[in-house]
Amino acid sequence: MTMKNLQKITVLLILSALVLNVSGQTLKERIDEAKTVKVYFKISDVKHEPNTTAIPGSQKKGTGCTLFTQTTPMPENYVAVVKQVIDQLNKGFNTTAFVEGDLSAVPLVESGVAKGNPDWVKLGEPLTTTVSLDGSYRVDNMGLMNEVKLSNSVTISSGIGFYAIVKGKAKAITVKNLGTYTAPSKESKTCGDYDYFVKNFPVADYFDTFKENFDKKTADFIEKEMADYEKAMKKK
Repeated sequence: MTMKNLQKITVLLILSALVLNVSGQTLKERIDEAKTVKVYFKISDVKHEPNTTAIPGSQKKGTGCTLFTQTTPMPENYVAVVKQVIDQLNKGFNTTAFVEGDLSAVPLVESGVAKGNPDWVKLGEPLTTTVSLDGSYRVDNMGLMNEVKLSNSVTISSGIGFYAIVKGKAKAITVKNLGTYTAPSKESKTCGDYDYFVKNFPVADYFDTFKENFDKKTADFIEKEMADYEKAMKKK
């Protein structure tokens, strides 16, 4: 899950917070009520993010590097680890509700700022889960003044989001990062091409660290949600 996507989701969470608090339901309660919760996986290739020009209003300087279109398919062992989240969710929430869904079968929003995104309202499921896995070959200009000092790296990230239908609208219940690994950066004076990134940042080499991070953050997320549930049950 890229920083840009996380920022969009954060805005959605803020806008929906008041409505969700009215319901007073914990995530565990929503899961039990839904009985079946489909998990939709969005697996993306590792893509180039060169920050070619300075972002308006940002402190970040442009790199001048041209975006290359070649991408690296996400290795299967990364995909397999992320898809194990279904078993982790079922075990952690003491349920059998979680099953894999088919993202390609989900209708898309046809207009507005959310155009092209999954249309959870039209889908009609009371509670849905999305799990993302993506990566980016990152380039930043760390130079001072007019100096060009490129910093190159690769980031692999995963996240989870829960969405419910509340008063006829799709609302984000919770969105969490489930693991991010950023390789140690390498500096360069010139822009690296696709071959440069594949050679200097072999995604396969970072699997063990990513898996450890993913498993821990998933366990921590479930533990917190179950603690909230147990606390709520004691008050009833």
